[in-house]
Amino acid sequence: MREYELVYVVQPDATPEREDEIHAKVDEVLKQADGELLLRDDWGKRKLAYEIDKFQKGHYFQLNYLSDGSEVTEVERRLRLDADVLRFLTVQASDEVKDLDARREEAKVQAEEQERRRAERERERLERERREAEVAARAARAAEAAAPKEDETPPEPAAAPAPEPQSAPEPAPAPEEPSTPAPADAGGDDE
Repeated sequence: MREYELVYVVQPDATPEREDEIHAKVDEVLKQADGELLLRDDWGKRKLAYEIDKFQKGHYFQLNYLSDGSEVTEVERRLRLDADVLRFLTVQASDEVKDLDARREEAKVQAEEQERRRAERERERLERERREAEVAARAARAAEAAAPKEDETPPEPAAAPAPEPQSAPEPAPAPEEPSTPAPADAGGDDE
């Protein structure tokens, strides 16, 4: 028996039920070909290296299975026909698995390790969300404390000092008319 590794990328907006249907299709082909599923790993949603069908993210799944290789073309055909599968790739991980029981046990240990890491990531995610919620709550309380209350009237702005009344300017004295000498008598006294 050979070991194969299949990685396929599903549209990021596919529902979990739809993803389960895709898994069931692959499992059905493996069962018909007397293949044995060793490990299924959900890598989660990741950014694609390049846009595929206008999607920038995809939900990645990895499958390791034992088989003689007869089902590879049928699995790929079904994935190709499924509109929700963006990309897939099957590689032969091992040409011949000599100790099947040892490989099954190794796959079981890998599955337990993946589950432990998945649980750890989930705890970290929940802790991060809790911290972010605390920070947001503190910021909201600080903003609330800084904002004036509705029943409080805002303080009146300090009144500017009243300008001093200015008296009307005194009129400038009128210019005096130049004095002209009285005309002299032209007739004078003949005496």
